[in-house]
Amino acid sequence: MPATLDAPQAAPVIALVADLSLWERAVALYASDMPNTYGYQDRGDAAFLDWIGQGVARLGRDEIRERASYLAGYRRVWLRKLETREIKRRHARRFPSARRLNMAESRASASISFVAESTPAARDLPTVIDGQCPKCGGAGKFWATWVIDDASDWCEEGFGPCWLCQPEGGAA
Repeated sequence: MPATLDAPQAAPVIALVADLSLWERAVALYASDMPNTYGYQDRGDAAFLDWIGQGVARLGRDEIRERASYLAGYRRVWLRKLETREIKRRHARRFPSARRLNMAESRASASISFVAESTPAARDLPTVIDGQCPKCGGAGKFWATWVIDDASDWCEEGFGPCWLCQPEGGAA
């Protein structure tokens, strides 16, 4: 008979998972014993929830959050094709198996839809670039021509916040 989740046991694990951002779930799954060939089963997949809990127990909440911040920063740089050798090297040291990381990220994103949506506090994970920002060189700002009003072609030159390493809306 297949194992089933009963509400008293599942509630604490689901609460733990809801308190984790997508990136934190990915890091927890990466650190867990989840098989590389695992295929997500269904909403009540006890093993999947246990693997997230196992990853958090192995690394600790603070380490999960730190690695997740670096992972989010790496993906931000990677999407814009701005990785430097230093950033790639540190990322590879932190996550040696790219295949496992991709699988963990994929399963973590599915968990947002099928297991538990992240709480607002979990979504406030800071994005950290591990090394010097490849766009601004770590200054937090750069000189550019900024479009003020696209309809009237109004542009101005000057310093503006780095869109890669500064939080959205943050001043440089």
